[in-house]
Amino acid sequence: MKTKKKNRFLTFCFSLMPGAAEMYMGFMRTGTELMLFFLGMIMIPSFLGLDGLSILAVVIWAYGFFHANHLASLSDEEFAQVEDNDILGMELFQKGKKKLQGNSRGIAVLLIVLGVWLLWGTGVDMLWAYRVLPEYIYELLFTISDYVPRLVASVLIIVLGVHMIRGKKKELYREEPIKDREQEAADQSAASENPDREGEA
Repeated sequence: MKTKKKNRFLTFCFSLMPGAAEMYMGFMRTGTELMLFFLGMIMIPSFLGLDGLSILAVVIWAYGFFHANHLASLSDEEFAQVEDNDILGMELFQKGKKKLQGNSRGIAVLLIVLGVWLLWGTGVDMLWAYRVLPEYIYELLFTISDYVPRLVASVLIIVLGVHMIRGKKKELYREEPIKDREQEAADQSAASENPDREGEA
């Protein structure tokens, strides 16, 4: 879709919803990405009971608001040079998606766990609606429903952080031998040039 500067007032109004102004100006990829991240940061923490993470939605909203209005303030020449690029990691998501496609068993397990958890929540709500069990059992079930998602999410965040640190260390270990080989080649090159210069002297 061709990008184009539009009505400044409408751009401002659309910028109140992250991603909408970008879509209005033709930056469909950027706009879709911003909107998905914003809505995801509202819905996912609420679903997991991690309301503190919802503060990230405010950060994404502010980014989207100022990003859209900055685009609208550019000159025609500058605006024409702006590309509809990835800004919040969707390309990394696509790469991760390709890796996950090779691990169908893990995806299947994740889907089964999610399905079981949704079934659990529905079952607890139905039992509560018909008051089939004693009240203290309902309190126990609701406590489990409240804390288990937080516990699982916390463990996943820790595992993800550890995985990222290990990945960074592996990159550093890969880079060090390359630098060492480059340094050795430079030293050998310098050593081969020095005898020639000494002979000329």
